[in-house]
Amino acid sequence: MSSPLWRKYPVDPGLHTLELKDRLQERVMEDTRGASPEALVAYFRKASRRFWDEVGCAYPESISSPTLARDANQSPGSD
Repeated sequence: MSSPLWRKYPVDPGLHTLELKDRLQERVMEDTRGASPEALVAYFRKASRRFWDEVGCAYPESISSPTLARDANQSPGSD
């Protein structure tokens, strides 16, 4: 835990992570209610960029479009 991230953001013993997680999930639900798939991707990319900016690192390169998951029981092309 000696990376620059942990030196910049030391662990606070009073931090209640489950409570924080619940509040963040509620905020994401409110912010994305009724959003299209494209809007969801944009929302999380923006959040990811904010995170990387805050930790002082370059935004990692990514593919230009999201990868879609397929049902394991469905064969390709059987849509």
